[in-house]
Amino acid sequence: MAYINIRLGGNTMTKNFWRVRLGAAKKGHNRYERVYNLCKNEKPPCIAVGWGEIDLSQDIDEIANDYESIYEEPFRGKGHYQIKRWFDMKKGNYVIAMIRPATICGIGEIIRKRYHEENENFKIEIEGYDNPGEVWFFNRIDVDWITSPDKYIKVRSLGLPKHTENILLQIPTIINIERNDYNLIKEKMDAYEPEESPSPSKFKREYDTYGKSSR
Repeated sequence: MAYINIRLGGNTMTKNFWRVRLGAAKKGHNRYERVYNLCKNEKPPCIAVGWGEIDLSQDIDEIANDYESIYEEPFRGKGHYQIKRWFDMKKGNYVIAMIRPATICGIGEIIRKRYHEENENFKIEIEGYDNPGEVWFFNRIDVDWITSPDKYIKVRSLGLPKHTENILLQIPTIINIERNDYNLIKEKMDAYEPEESPSPSKFKREYDTYGKSSR
């Protein structure tokens, strides 16, 4: 797990680095950006994930009990690992927010412990789900943006080493990343200047197939 220890007055604070992918809505002209825009426009802004039927601000044992009761399956495998990563995201950590197609939206510092807030606007029909395919993005973590939340950058435009690029393009919703990779990504984002080029024809757009968010 990627972390740095910072000693403050005899106490050690661990800083971890994360990448969170936000799901794409099934419909709408802003279907890729919809979840992110909702998060960005909150006051304070936040990062939100699903599993909204469960309050992920609880202790892990309570989360496990609710998960097994609601989803009628053991709390293990993909769901367990993703929720455990969300559980491990702490105040003072850093998070890279991404949307499809393979696009970084911003980097934020976590300023508040995870919490659960029901909001009808955060009930969204997401790609990859059937009957009814609705995900409740009620589990939140507030962030303070340290890069512009309006500066969308394609991963493949940053000129990252293939190893770092592949890390960002992993399918899971939440992943832990190494400090060196985080520092390189932020450095590239800070220095990024978009190239002026004609917009591609809508019939020639190339989207990757990564990032069908789990929840």
